Amino acid sequence: MKFASVIIAIVVFLLPFNTIFATESTIPEIIANDYILAYPGILPDHPLYFFKKIRDKITVVFFTKPENKINYYLLQTDKGIHAASLLLNKGKVDLAKETALKAEHNFTLVTYEIKKHRSILDKVMYLKLKKAVLKHQEVLKKITRAVNKDDKKTFETVIYFSEKNLNEIENTLYSSR
Repeated sequence: MKFASVIIAIVVFLLPFNTIFATESTIPEIIANDYILAYPGILPDHPLYFFKKIRDKITVVFFTKPENKINYYLLQTDKGIHAASLLLNKGKVDLAKETALKAEHNFTLVTYEIKKHRSILDKVMYLKLKKAVLKHQEVLKKITRAVNKDDKKTFETVIYFSEKNLNEIENTLYSSR
């Protein structure tokens, strides 16, 4: 009976979250402003945030298709960049810096997945990822304008890695043809 209760609790805990992905659509041109970042839910300053991170780490293990991992990492990146902006609005600059760095690390994982499975990268996926990156950079640039000179360096570093990740994806797209 206890085993069944544990299984039910795990399923209830993970089920609502393992099917949420950044949506894929045909993008005729790149307009970063109309890309909408996912709402992050609870922020890293919340006492229960630890459980959210554990859930996120467990959830990614269950993905077998690389497309699903890519969409999940993109979703986590979107949430992280949005959370960094919200944390900055709350005056928690150090936590915003840490969150932005972790968010961009998730996008680096997108890059790794694409390089590992080159055949899944098509023009539609590339345009979706490029649009997301441009939105991330837009938000990060707004953040850099709002912080002092000492804190600005971290966000500029995140933008640099964002540009580098996009270049890696572009190189993968054009080298796989």
